Amino acid sequence: MAKGETTRGEKDTIYLVPHTHYDAIWVFTKEDYFHINLLLILKEVVELLEKTDYKFLIEQTFLLEELEMRYPELFSKVAKYINEGKIEIANGEYLMADTMLPNGETLIREILVGKRYVKEKFGVDVPVMWQADSFGLNAQLPQIYKKSGYKYVAFRRGVAKRKPSEFIWQGLDGTGILAHWMPLGYRAGLDLTQLAESHEKLKEVAATSHILMPSGSGVTMPQSETPEVVKEWNENNGEWAKIKIATLSEFFEALENEVENQKLKMDVRKGEMYSGKYSEVFPNCCSSRMWIKQGLYDYETWLLSCERWSAISAILNSHYPSEELMNCWRKILFIAFHDVIPGTGMDRGYDEVKQYMSFLKTEMSTHCLRAHTQIIEEESKEGEGEVESGDIMVFNSLSWEVKNWVEMELNFEKGKIVTIKGLKSGEEEIDVEVIKFARYKDDSLRSAKIGFVPKVPALGYKVYKILEREPKRYSYDKNCILIRGNTIENSFFAVEVDPATGLVDVVQGDRKRIYTANELVLEEETGDLYYHRQTLGIPVKTEKGEGVKYGSFRVENFGIAKSSLRRVVNVETNYFSLRWPYRLTEKMEPVIWRHKFLECTKKIIIYKDIPRIDFITHVEDKHPRARLRVRFSTDIKSSEYACGSQFGVVSRPTDQANYKPEEEWVEEPCGAFPSLRWLDYSDGKKGLTVIHRGIPENEVKDGDIYLTLLRSVLMLSSDGKAGPAIPVPNAQELRRYEFQYSIYPHEGDWREASSYKHAYEFNFDLDAVQLPKGVKLPLKRSFLKIEPKNVVLSALKKTEDGDGGVILRFYETKGEETDAEISLFKKPKAVKAVNLLEEEDEGVEKELKKAGDKIELKMKPFEIVTLKVNI
Repeated sequence: MAKGETTRGEKDTIYLVPHTHYDAIWVFTKEDYFHINLLLILKEVVELLEKTDYKFLIEQTFLLEELEMRYPELFSKVAKYINEGKIEIANGEYLMADTMLPNGETLIREILVGKRYVKEKFGVDVPVMWQADSFGLNAQLPQIYKKSGYKYVAFRRGVAKRKPSEFIWQGLDGTGILAHWMPLGYRAGLDLTQLAESHEKLKEVAATSHILMPSGSGVTMPQSETPEVVKEWNENNGEWAKIKIATLSEFFEALENEVENQKLKMDVRKGEMYSGKYSEVFPNCCSSRMWIKQGLYDYETWLLSCERWSAISAILNSHYPSEELMNCWRKILFIAFHDVIPGTGMDRGYDEVKQYMSFLKTEMSTHCLRAHTQIIEEESKEGEGEVESGDIMVFNSLSWEVKNWVEMELNFEKGKIVTIKGLKSGEEEIDVEVIKFARYKDDSLRSAKIGFVPKVPALGYKVYKILEREPKRYSYDKNCILIRGNTIENSFFAVEVDPATGLVDVVQGDRKRIYTANELVLEEETGDLYYHRQTLGIPVKTEKGEGVKYGSFRVENFGIAKSSLRRVVNVETNYFSLRWPYRLTEKMEPVIWRHKFLECTKKIIIYKDIPRIDFITHVEDKHPRARLRVRFSTDIKSSEYACGSQFGVVSRPTDQANYKPEEEWVEEPCGAFPSLRWLDYSDGKKGLTVIHRGIPENEVKDGDIYLTLLRSVLMLSSDGKAGPAIPVPNAQELRRYEFQYSIYPHEGDWREASSYKHAYEFNFDLDAVQLPKGVKLPLKRSFLKIEPKNVVLSALKKTEDGDGGVILRFYETKGEETDAEISLFKKPKAVKAVNLLEEEDEGVEKELKKAGDKIELKMKPFEIVTLKVNI
């Protein structure tokens, strides 16, 4: 076979695609990157395009928006070349998001905002998703991309199989998209003197005679000699391989044509791309700068809830704050960028993130309160059903009925309320825990903070009146909570608390310990923002006492607070690097403790009638070069566990830290993986779901489950391989943190236990507001309910085109074919399925049955459905 000839006899065509990868922040500030990309790179690109047959790829519309605002003349030239096809927009997101850490809805909005901008400004579509640098790709992206109008995807990281580099990538639901993995990354054609060597390596793994050779890198200037180099190549080597300066679309269209004409059978791969076998995915960045992860999770959840209530308020005849919500989304989309949310940039870059989070806190507080207030006002006009004046309204943002703990602050006029004993809604009366209070001089209540467990309708509210007497008791209540010594029991399990260590054992059935929970594990950290490394083969110290002999955790305070609704175990524990005596510790108690480098307070909450155990852990970290994890020990033996992911669930292997591949990997397995909201480890008979709020990094090894709370590092990249060796003192995490997580012990596996449902309930708080005096309202109302519960609401919002319609998005999360039923509070005038860009699309058509205020449809396993509803 001649050089450059395929097994089918075609001559190779090399598609050299000049590009630059744009980072919003990383090793420069946002302003530095604007200057480099706009004035140095794009200006030079335009000059090249004016003089030669050069072509160029632009990724993200965030950069184009800034170009339009700052340099309109240069923007006009760029727009001209986009319309002429000499500049191609590939990716087309607002910003290139990390795809493993943000909420799935955030990923959709990145595409929605970006593609709408491209369509509006240039009148073109974006057919190619270009994932140049995201640290792995989640398992539902093929479905997201296809339903967002993409035909193809080219990506850099995460494949577990090297050959062929072109294949059909299937999502969890079976949606397939034509994909290309970049075997040499996005720099394959960067060195124009090494094109022959790159061609040989790419050809060896290519599925066809069409070879994609990206020619660029991060913030890289265009190479003016490129047209001449290509011309010279074709003169010297054109008989066996031709190079053309091209766009990604040209490559994929030629690839697709050859596959169809030759009737080639393409390799099919399914699920996430998150392997370090052939490229780095940096799993330990999931625990770098944890404040960013926690902030994004909180604000995503808050914004989605606010958007839902704003949409309901608008349907009820109030104003919908489109621009204000979009401004909030833009801040979220910036934080979700692939070098922001992983936390892998230099310190100064995150000043912008802190400002955005401060903005979001102010805006969300305002808009949520406004939406709730508008709903109260509109509902007080309705007067339908049983109407009463009430004191408290509780809102539930989820699409099923929720029974959960909620806390709120109340303020009273002098002389109005003397005590709070319970709450009443219709015939229902429930207990209340008064957490704190203040009184006027006449002994009436001035203010109170209370907690209670209401049962609130699906995406709806319930109204309660304050009782100054004890609520009615039932002769038989299957849900109870009591204490025997240091053992707390409810109807679900017993929790044995060790006052010497503060650790808890979960006991079920025949009093057998099944789990030990909430153990802090302090480990050495010699790595950087990208990688955890340690030289010790043991922990520095665990709360059970394992590790280096000199230091120890010490319980300073222990107590159990009780109410009729829950028991709260309060533990204060600190880590000292030295205790004395430090020899013969088996027979001698320590008497001197020195060098306190970790201060911890733990709240362990066991409820009367909620089957979770919640943990609130405060950490004051003063220990440099340390990794802090929390461990849950089990007797479960299984080779895999389940992780919540974007719009679904994925299976992950256990004990990967001990796995030694037969062949060398680019990045050896470390055992750490990201999860979204929850993970579950079970053997089919019993299991433990660990739920978290913004603590994504986890590992399961030797039957134990770990969540990484923080890593203290000093370097961006200590060896200069993943990035420059820049000191990052702020990443030492020498600060105070609050971590919230929970466990849900259960029988069966995660499907039988509905682990995802409990994770949503832990993450989406009930919202309680104090009602104005004298307001009369229906006692309860559900605005939207989706059944069965394995169909989960993702978004409820007004349409982007402002035509008065509402977008309703939901997905199936058990991996089962499902007959779904949506119940609305008003009869819909019209309903149709649309794609994720809110457009009609043959590829997403669904058979929808309307019956009064209900919509029925069939859903495939893990399918995402978007409906446009006019009410």
